[in-house]
Amino acid sequence: MCRIIKRPIDSSDLRKTLSTYPTGVSVVTATGLDKQPRGMTINSLVSISLDPPLLGWCLDLKAASFADFAHCRFFSLSVLSLQQAALAKRFATRGIDKFAGLDCRPGPEGGEDAPLLIADACAWISCKLYRFVPLGDHLMLVGEVLHVEQGDAHPLVFAAGRFTNLDAEQQLA
Repeated sequence: MCRIIKRPIDSSDLRKTLSTYPTGVSVVTATGLDKQPRGMTINSLVSISLDPPLLGWCLDLKAASFADFAHCRFFSLSVLSLQQAALAKRFATRGIDKFAGLDCRPGPEGGEDAPLLIADACAWISCKLYRFVPLGDHLMLVGEVLHVEQGDAHPLVFAAGRFTNLDAEQQLA
């Protein structure tokens, strides 16, 4: 049975409804205005175009590192593996040194603006900022993909308000 949602939409109802849609989990990184690394956990990654290769992700206007990402020239994504749920929580926490003791390497674009890539992820994507798109209480950053790399780990998934995995034994045709 379908439930009809009354207008106006309550943001908590929308959040609860969207939690039924599983997403991947990534950490996006950039070099901050102070030349220090910045990073945050996201699940809003979206493929936009293959030609040219473009992807996007959404940044909350109230994010602590909003100014850093809003002024970046490059950003990188580490698609987190199943074993990196603690890392996803770490990069979702404000006020801590998210990179302390973390195994990272600079992205392939090099230079002082090269965002960091996190070891042991499922995949890594490096982008040059292509465009900003203001969307409600978020800013979508669209990146032109410069480099991709795949690992062999299983992906971390977020669904129903928790981290989970893709159960290989229950895969459908």
